[in-house]
Amino acid sequence: MQKIIRGILVGALALGGLITTSTSASAHASIQLYGEKATPGGYGVLFVRIPHGCTGGLTTDKVVVSIPAGFASVRPQLVVGFTAGRTMSGTTVTEVHWSGGALKNSEFADFGISVRYPLTAGSYGLKVVQHCGAVTTTWDGANLPTLVVAPKTASYPITVEATEHDGAMKMIFDASTIHAGKRVVALIKVDGNTVRKVGVVLDDRGDAKVSVAMRGTNPKGENYRILDGAVVEVTMDKTLVGMATLGESTSSEHGGGH
Repeated sequence: MQKIIRGILVGALALGGLITTSTSASAHASIQLYGEKATPGGYGVLFVRIPHGCTGGLTTDKVVVSIPAGFASVRPQLVVGFTAGRTMSGTTVTEVHWSGGALKNSEFADFGISVRYPLTAGSYGLKVVQHCGAVTTTWDGANLPTLVVAPKTASYPITVEATEHDGAMKMIFDASTIHAGKRVVALIKVDGNTVRKVGVVLDDRGDAKVSVAMRGTNPKGENYRILDGAVVEVTMDKTLVGMATLGESTSSEHGGGH
């Protein structure tokens, strides 16, 4: 039985700057972007907000932020009253820290970090340790400040259709002639992991068709299997232009703007 999915980029994907923590930012360390968006491979400044002192209302004199793998060009902001520094592992920054200051329990401060965001979209947790003399407060686990890195969205999205039939998945990209001749990359993901990466050049109408075996070996020599629920993300110049989920369907048709 043929399974068909047609999907088009929706507005919800534009939430590239969404920041989440498990509890209210007023009570816990959190990450602020001030309206900017964290996009794969993009440059920006994220701010770690320390909203109060340690347990007992003690004054904060040091802040340490762990930097997840994938971040590059990491530089801490100069914060008045504190001395900034970095901890390195070879050429990789693993932590940034500020010390020697006196942030009172009745005050808050934002500690800025200039970065190049990871090339892969996803959620990244940055553990924060707040020092107040010999007393420390660690923000991790359920209170881990988390940054969402999301693909940029396109002004002219592409309609994506994926069909499963006779052991193969056929992908059809239906786009505007604005995209004619451009190269797109389809990332086929199962349980969040990319199992196949397919590049294709759009024709003079901005369209393309490509088939991928439902199971086999990818160019890296890894065995893969595409299942219902697999997500197809189509990017152009690292910008998300369309997506679909295999095994779901929509009742509406989306034209390519011809």
